[in-house]
Amino acid sequence: MRRAKNLCFVLLLLFLSHAVLAQVPKPEDILGFKVGTDRKVADMFQILDYFKTLDKASERVTVKEIGKTTMGNPFIVAVITSVENHKNLEKYRQYQQKLADPRKIKDEEAEKIISEGKSIVMINCSLHASEIGASQMSMELAYNLATGNDKNTREILDNVILLLVPMHNPDGIQLVVDWYKKNLGTKFEGSRMPWLYHKYVGHDNNRDWYMFTQVESRLTIKVHNAWHPQVILDMHQMGSRGARIFVPPYVDPYEPNVDPILRQEVAKMGTFIASELTAEGKSGVIHSMIFDAWTPARAYHHYHGGIRILTEVASVRIATPITIKFDELSSYVKEPSVKMPMPWKGGKWTLRDIVDYDYSAAKAVLTNTARLRENWLRNFYRIHKKAVTRTQPPFAFVIPPDQKDMSTAVKMMNVLQMGGVEIHKAEESFMADGYLYPQDTYIIYLAQPYGGFAKALLEKQVYPEIREYPGAPLKTPYDVVAHTLPILMGVETVQVVKPFEVKSAKMDKISRPKGKIETVKKTFGYVWGHATNDDIVALNRLVKKGYSVFWAAENFSASRKAYPPGTMIVRYKKGLIEDLKSITKNLCVFFEGLKVKPEAKVYTLKPVRLGLYKSWTASMDEGWTRWILEQFEFPYKSFFNKDIRRGDLNKNFDVIIFPDIRTNTILNGIPEESIPPEYSGGIGEIGVKNIKEFVQNGGTLITLNSAADFPMKQFYLNIENSVEEIDRKSFFVPGSLLKVLINTNHPIAYGYEREGAVFFRRSPVFAAREGKSVVRYPLHNPLLSGWVNGEKYLFNKSAIVDVPLGEGKIILIGFPALYRGQSFHTFKFLFNSIYYGAASLGKL
Repeated sequence: MRRAKNLCFVLLLLFLSHAVLAQVPKPEDILGFKVGTDRKVADMFQILDYFKTLDKASERVTVKEIGKTTMGNPFIVAVITSVENHKNLEKYRQYQQKLADPRKIKDEEAEKIISEGKSIVMINCSLHASEIGASQMSMELAYNLATGNDKNTREILDNVILLLVPMHNPDGIQLVVDWYKKNLGTKFEGSRMPWLYHKYVGHDNNRDWYMFTQVESRLTIKVHNAWHPQVILDMHQMGSRGARIFVPPYVDPYEPNVDPILRQEVAKMGTFIASELTAEGKSGVIHSMIFDAWTPARAYHHYHGGIRILTEVASVRIATPITIKFDELSSYVKEPSVKMPMPWKGGKWTLRDIVDYDYSAAKAVLTNTARLRENWLRNFYRIHKKAVTRTQPPFAFVIPPDQKDMSTAVKMMNVLQMGGVEIHKAEESFMADGYLYPQDTYIIYLAQPYGGFAKALLEKQVYPEIREYPGAPLKTPYDVVAHTLPILMGVETVQVVKPFEVKSAKMDKISRPKGKIETVKKTFGYVWGHATNDDIVALNRLVKKGYSVFWAAENFSASRKAYPPGTMIVRYKKGLIEDLKSITKNLCVFFEGLKVKPEAKVYTLKPVRLGLYKSWTASMDEGWTRWILEQFEFPYKSFFNKDIRRGDLNKNFDVIIFPDIRTNTILNGIPEESIPPEYSGGIGEIGVKNIKEFVQNGGTLITLNSAADFPMKQFYLNIENSVEEIDRKSFFVPGSLLKVLINTNHPIAYGYEREGAVFFRRSPVFAAREGKSVVRYPLHNPLLSGWVNGEKYLFNKSAIVDVPLGEGKIILIGFPALYRGQSFHTFKFLFNSIYYGAASLGKL
């Protein structure tokens, strides 16, 4: 009788369990179609609605909105685990915090945590919005984890806490789906959008993992730093004619500050995924190809105790299937190899295939972290214990307090702190490596949990020479190779090799110092410097308010003090003092009163009517340029091909910027067979004529990086790109920091010192036989950080040239001056060019 009652009770529980699970809707119940159906794709709102429904329907799923996106949409994370684990989420999160900082616990407590804790996995879907498969898959994964009662699902739920980000870029998902649906059923179905799928940075949102410029990056890091996941699965898509999916191991080289344990864990997980997919009969699985782990811009996690598992699945045309014959596949995927034992034979490839491959990869990661839970936790602890007990040199990095641009120095330190780096401030002077440093020097000790992250960003990179065999050509890097923040940002930072002692305090927050006003009676006006980006923001605010503002064009003296060219001067009028006080509250700008008018030539500045060219071939550099202009308070107006073809540009603009866009794109744009007619074509020959007339009539054209080719060739300037015809075996700089010599008397270079650094990435090298060279490379190897092949081609060549044309001018900036929002040191080259382009020279 008792056994019968127990059996009835168990059956009742099972019935109730299944009844509850039956109430959890499938994705198709909400969407109206099955995930992965040809030509059907869920948009941002549908995905959000499904996860909200899941949150209400399942005790295994908690959906949290952790902030708003760039365009104001919800950014959500779904926490998925067992009901019992949900009751103890904070306990498990605290466990992770303790394992991430072994200074706070003893090994005995760590072992207890390891035995009780849970693996933390973060899955980041569709960071690149056009790679839409993972965002669709996320709904099926969440549903199956919310409802499954099989052994594998239970094992995952009991041992893993999943942080699922169904859309890293919700704004982009909506943009992509809207564009796809608009063109569905037309010959443009599945075509590429004529704008970026992130408001500002497009594809570069996956290069923002140490600078944290964008909202979505910061929100993701917020979750990461709260939970410290052992594994981060970053789900992408790639081209259609290669493998069906890439998984790690990565190819060499690894960035040297990535812990060896972690490197092996990447290989362990990657090969496990590959074996699981292959066992399921999924062909075309490849590893150890193409993708490396050099730059922290893609791999924040590698410096925070977790592994970044990148998956790249072959794409379709959003949700439109494609057919690829075997002969059309890339040669490297046609034959079996140790990297890909089961090639794909070609045929039809669909969004559903992408969803299936993504789903299998995600389940493999969850299965592995569930079964090897203690192993993942123990190695996580070991990695951090090695970090905090580090003894090898260098001992620290120090940042002296007397910076040329303290505001930017604070920005750099804030970036490091966002990455969990501890920064101390000296409470007394001290000696380190034989040098005396003053009180208030900032110190970054490397024996700390994220000392490797700090070291990777503060030291100079030396990219290794990799050859397939002795005498073979150098293997070129996958991406950029330099990420030295002190050089990128112009912050004096010193590496200290030997240990030292000093009384110091850990800084919870480092704030930008406030500015200051030194007033005088009966003032003519006020002067301030030109060395910092804050100085330029102050200029923008004063010009906007209608003040008369000038740049000194030569040295001058006032009140027994000498001032250099570039010194900024604002003429006094009522209300100025209040406006200067407002500026100094949140900008590090120092204003000095002038009793009398300086006797000096000046550039009279005016509100610049600034135009930024926007091609329908979406440009990340155009997006970054918009973002930087807005951050530093430059008013601008975007204009398009039709505006250039219409002509009369001087009526609307004083200065025009062409971002880093190639000449063919500017001239011809997108072919008419590839996109709706309103977005096809470029500026054409009439546009070339109109741009030239704009300059000849007094306008200024500024070109960034590769866009310099446009005026050089279309206007027949007596300037050439001296490396244009040199092959990559002889000359190649994939993204490195190079030393330059600067003509500081030229307005474009006001505020700089004689020597500086620029970020060089597939950039032109000017041999100029006309115009003024403002910035040039030295007569020796200019490499400061990264990798250069063929440095001799740079010797004594120009990097910025100011070229007169008619009544106007062309300013060729031959490098990415705004590189991914990171190169603070070179922002002023563009900022100065904007004002110089509309300024007039004369007496004050």
